[in-house]
Amino acid sequence: MTDYTTTIEMQDRLLERPLIETSYATAKSTPISTRFGYVLVTQQGPPDRTVIVTYHDVGYNGATQFHHFFTSPEMAAIAEHFTIYHINAPGQEDRANPLPATTVYPTMEELAETVNDVFSHLEIKTAIGFGVGVGANILTRFALKYSSKIYGLILINCVSRGIGWFEGFTLKWPTKDMPQQTWTDPLLTYLIWYHLGFETQGTHQDLVQALRRHLEENVNAKNVIKLLNSFLKRTPIEMERPNESNKNANSPKVLKCTVLNITGFSSPHKDDVIDTNDRCDPKKSSYVEFADCGGAILEEQPAKTAEAIRLFLQGLGHISYMSIPKFSVANRLTEQILESKRRSSAGAHMARRESVPFDSVDSGLYRRDSREDANIPNDYYDDELQLRVDSFDDRNIKL
Repeated sequence: MTDYTTTIEMQDRLLERPLIETSYATAKSTPISTRFGYVLVTQQGPPDRTVIVTYHDVGYNGATQFHHFFTSPEMAAIAEHFTIYHINAPGQEDRANPLPATTVYPTMEELAETVNDVFSHLEIKTAIGFGVGVGANILTRFALKYSSKIYGLILINCVSRGIGWFEGFTLKWPTKDMPQQTWTDPLLTYLIWYHLGFETQGTHQDLVQALRRHLEENVNAKNVIKLLNSFLKRTPIEMERPNESNKNANSPKVLKCTVLNITGFSSPHKDDVIDTNDRCDPKKSSYVEFADCGGAILEEQPAKTAEAIRLFLQGLGHISYMSIPKFSVANRLTEQILESKRRSSAGAHMARRESVPFDSVDSGLYRRDSREDANIPNDYYDDELQLRVDSFDDRNIKL
């Protein structure tokens, strides 16, 4: 099984053209005046469908963060059923002019208010939010304050806590460079760690080089630093898990929408995502952790992310007719074949499977119905069943 996209595919992921040329490959841009400055909103898809509103992470914008993902083969079939609006934070769009030195950049709470202004301007009554990193933080604040306007949240690497001691210590030197107008090595090093994590940096130099090149060539460093400053000065999101004291009250600290929290096994924000998920309503929230993945979820595991989003959207009542993608079934069958070959080469006896539907087979139901099976140790099937269950969990919980 291939755990990562190949080096050639990932080398220019941020710069290459979308993989599928559809109406979603082109975007319509609309500048919108908000109480805290102008924001540029790009639209993918026709305007008469269910709305998904995205918000990007620091160092990216709507185009570089989401356009490639939504037009990829894994996500295109899902995206065509929705109207997608990508909100760019002030000064973060492509070819943005440098913000004046006297500009006071909006705080995280104020950026959440700009999202409400965008909803009002575009006459969006309710939508599904999709945020990454800083964008996930902003959309969570928006959903808490305007709960009637968001009924679903897809959060990747959402950090809801304030800046911690480790992050503060890590930023001791990079923050000295914040007033500068251009990138410095310590600041670039911090952002690469922030997006990828240490493990991905060590194993995928192609991603490191692509991200560094993107930051140096494609974005306005001065404007990105202003957004980063706002994020580093963030206040904790006042959010709490429903309990006996607030479950019947209309508490402004409880997320009322359905939430999907996504992170990677070696993501630098994994602990923050777990903390965020712990403060969500357990009846309305799901936690997904991708194995063999760092912080760049959309670049490292686009297929698994698309499948998790598909299941989430189906849980909200959308695209219920859409079955498991062919690539997903193929991957599972390939895993089973490789596992069978591995056990055969090790001299192990393979258990025979019942003729049952795919889901039951995949969950590891076996039977002993031959004399040859009588020579197999009694605990063999327990171990085999646990192996199959663990494999199933890895794909559906820790994908």
